[in-house]
Amino acid sequence: MKKHKFSLQWKFLLVITLIVLPTLGAIFMWEGIRQENRAMGQMVNQATILSKMVVLVRQWVSDCGGVMVNEKSEGAKSGPWFVDDRMETSRGSFRRFTPAMVTKKLSEYSMREDLYSFRLASLHPLNPENKPDDFEKEALTNFRKGSATHAFKLGQRGENQFCQYVVPLYLEKGCLKCHADRDIPKSGVRGGLSVILPLDKMMFTMKKDHLQLAMLGVGLIFLMISTLFFLLRRLVIRPMRQFEEMAKEIGGGNLDARVKVSTGDEFEALALAFNAMAERISKGRDDLEEKIQLATEELSDANKGLQTLDELKSDFLANMSHELRTPLTVIRGGIDYLTRTIKGAENRNYLAIIDKNLARLIHLVYEIFDFTRIEAKSADWSFERENISGLVREVTEILSPLATEKRVSMVCKCSGHIHVRMDLERIEQVLVNLIENAIKFSDEGMEIEIDVTVDHHNVLVAVMDRGVGISEENLKVIFEKFQTLPSWGGRGKREGAGLGLAICKGIIEAHGGKIWADTRKDGGGAFFFTLPNQRSIA
Repeated sequence: MKKHKFSLQWKFLLVITLIVLPTLGAIFMWEGIRQENRAMGQMVNQATILSKMVVLVRQWVSDCGGVMVNEKSEGAKSGPWFVDDRMETSRGSFRRFTPAMVTKKLSEYSMREDLYSFRLASLHPLNPENKPDDFEKEALTNFRKGSATHAFKLGQRGENQFCQYVVPLYLEKGCLKCHADRDIPKSGVRGGLSVILPLDKMMFTMKKDHLQLAMLGVGLIFLMISTLFFLLRRLVIRPMRQFEEMAKEIGGGNLDARVKVSTGDEFEALALAFNAMAERISKGRDDLEEKIQLATEELSDANKGLQTLDELKSDFLANMSHELRTPLTVIRGGIDYLTRTIKGAENRNYLAIIDKNLARLIHLVYEIFDFTRIEAKSADWSFERENISGLVREVTEILSPLATEKRVSMVCKCSGHIHVRMDLERIEQVLVNLIENAIKFSDEGMEIEIDVTVDHHNVLVAVMDRGVGISEENLKVIFEKFQTLPSWGGRGKREGAGLGLAICKGIIEAHGGKIWADTRKDGGGAFFFTLPNQRSIA
């Protein structure tokens, strides 16, 4: 799954948003709730003051025994007359207005101005218009019980919202003139004054304030986040990018890169530390390059010396092996003469021992001679088009007495005639070496298989035995010079100079082929070499 990566500035912006947005959002929401509560408190205070003013007006009218009003006046029109008192004056006929009538007229006047309205409510009204609604009835009941001193609620009529506020009206001495025949409760609560305040303007103003507050909050949040983001980029991200660019320059090999940060804070101290580190690295690089140069020159001189010594060694071995061949041939001829002339059994045994060791010495000298010439690339080659299958059968037949002596069988799988361009004697030398090794590392009763196969590009020759196989460690070094393996099925002592497989490798590579060894899964070792197919060469 691919992992999404975000830069530090976007992570910081996300964190700022997750912190600032809920915090300021909660603050502005709390302020909006406070404004709403304050508005409701002001409305309740307004209703309380208004109700007290109305109550005071009623009390004044009651204390005055009523108010005499010209019945022809504008304020007296369309009003019921509950008291039949009349007074004739030069200005006209006056009749008495009771507190209830004054309350009703005040409500009518306020409703004209679309301010508010109020009405009287009583559980036992003289006027049917003063019959209480459910809210007023509940409030009056609580007033009589003494469990409340006022009551209010929010309501809605059609599309208009209102607040209804009810306070109790107590029976005063002036009220006994009109209400003496009524059942007066012990609490003195005669009824209640219900004030109704319209809320449409207030709610509109409140919504407008909420909208302004929300716009202010969004603007303030955006301004705060933008400011913090700008400060982050300027004070943190920009120096960090300079550090990143410097690190990339140093990683690319430019050790002369430096950071220029002048913030006067920890970043500037870090920049100085970075520059000091880069200076030390640059100086260390120069010192190291100087040491490497000196070491390279020393190694070059040593390598030239080793090459000279190696050439001297190769020349010495080649010359010595060449010089040794002549006296060894003479000695071999002398031993042959003695073998034909000496008749004593004991003397003949000594001659056999001398002959055997002389043969080993001659073989070793020839191996050294071949290896030094191949290694020096001065060997003489005679490449001709020859039958590799016939050569394999011929070598197998030549070595069959050695296999019979050790009671090891050999199977040659060569189909038809396969011609390749090769040095016949050198490839014969390779086959002899590989098959002799297979015989040496096989126990009695085992089988050695020699296969020759061909494809479009190469001819593959395989020599496989069923001995103990070759260890992983020996597979890596088996074709190096002076590397030997124990004989007698891998359990005997190491024999030879370790040059046979190295010579085989040099011969095969000189033919443009490859040689390698492997361990068979069913046990035993296997040697393979390839020669370029004659057709692919053509």
